Amino acid sequence: MSPKILIIGAGASGIAAATRLYENGYRNLIILEAENRIGGRIHTVPYADNVLDYGAQWVHSNVDNVVYDMAAKYNLVEVEAHREDELCIKSNGEEVPVELSNRIVDVLEHSVDDVDDLKRYSRSLGDYYSESFHKALQDGKFADIDSETCYQIYQSFLNYHNTYNAVDSVFEMSAPGLLEFTDHQDEYLINWRTRGFKTILDLMMKRLPEQKATPIPIENHVFFNKRVTNISYPSDPDQPVRVTCSDDSCYVVDHVIVTVSLGVLKEVYHTLFTPKLPQLHQNAIEGLYIGVIDKMVLEFEKPFWPNGWHGFAMLWNKNDLEELRNSDKSWIEGVASFFVPEHQPNLLVGWVYGKYARTMEGLPEKEVVDGLLFTLRKFLVKYEIPEAKSFTRSTWYTNRNFRGSYTSRSMKSDILNAKAAHLAQPLVNSLGLPVVQFAGEASHPEYYSTVQGAVGSGWREADRIIELYRNKRMTVEFSKL
Repeated sequence: MSPKILIIGAGASGIAAATRLYENGYRNLIILEAENRIGGRIHTVPYADNVLDYGAQWVHSNVDNVVYDMAAKYNLVEVEAHREDELCIKSNGEEVPVELSNRIVDVLEHSVDDVDDLKRYSRSLGDYYSESFHKALQDGKFADIDSETCYQIYQSFLNYHNTYNAVDSVFEMSAPGLLEFTDHQDEYLINWRTRGFKTILDLMMKRLPEQKATPIPIENHVFFNKRVTNISYPSDPDQPVRVTCSDDSCYVVDHVIVTVSLGVLKEVYHTLFTPKLPQLHQNAIEGLYIGVIDKMVLEFEKPFWPNGWHGFAMLWNKNDLEELRNSDKSWIEGVASFFVPEHQPNLLVGWVYGKYARTMEGLPEKEVVDGLLFTLRKFLVKYEIPEAKSFTRSTWYTNRNFRGSYTSRSMKSDILNAKAAHLAQPLVNSLGLPVVQFAGEASHPEYYSTVQGAVGSGWREADRIIELYRNKRMTVEFSKL
């Protein structure tokens, strides 16, 4: 009899696990999804002239990337023009020459190239950048740039990395923890043209005409609006695993693959598992970091900016920043930059990170729009900024089914020695056989925070089950000889 396998979460890792199992003949599958859609932190919707990705948007790297490999096979993605020459604008409208900002950013970016030094460093990534910046100042590398501009660009650099890593502050991040991530980002802006990131789900379910394959009917196995409240996993191999939901439904199965976000695990792990999780898993959940970044999307009737303009990073003058902090728009400090997405010529998207993002999510839509337009009009003095035609935003923190955007390594991770590999350890019965398994980007030791990490972890856990029953069949067949 085919084992009964339950997957919690229909995001990238859940769909990856389900399709891998289905293709290997495992059809006794149940997928419980708390949302009313598949995709998880991949959420593509029709918007304006194309589609909008509220979550994952770019394929990061074309090297050792399963997502890129699947997509490139059918020519579904393209590499965007590089944006190294990002325009920095001060809050009085003054534009900083790109060659000046690039010099400071290059020094900071390359400061982490010394792997041995980074390994030995015991303080935060923010401290590492700070020391590198002040050393460059002392060495006279920026002697021809006024000090205020230097510090503004330095702060903009930190804000960019707060955003990129989805953290409240890089001063919470582990410096040596940066080395856990395998970075092949020679090409870091690879988009899906007019399809959006949901295409990776279609690829895994073989739904695209280009694949010329029989679709995998995963939707027949998905139950939506199902929030799991308890997973009971007895050590007795003769006893099944029981999964209970908030609507009192109960599922009795042989194996469970948990793919919920780390943010959800942090919130519910004390009550989600019976018996309680081993200390190794508890340390991993407590120690690994998940933060939040959000997108705020303004649609205009037509662009007020010139062709070829990609957006800008914001440099706050001291007095303006003080005034902002004392206003009802203080959350704007966490808006690092605005950009114009490819294939969406009328959109301007602002990024906001950390505590500022959490504040933004709780504000009425009108207040957010007013704050964004205030900011654009303050910085872009050479343009006439019209009212927006429409607005939308992501809310990854306040949604109880996510509680964050993606994971990274913090100082707490170092203190608790929290590793993705620890989270990925299955819970086993008295025979040592896996009964509860963990997948999701947070559980990938090299590609955490990415969709390729999520997909890879889903495949890993599906393969664990496939290999288990392959070995069981071989043992039975051998015993009959």
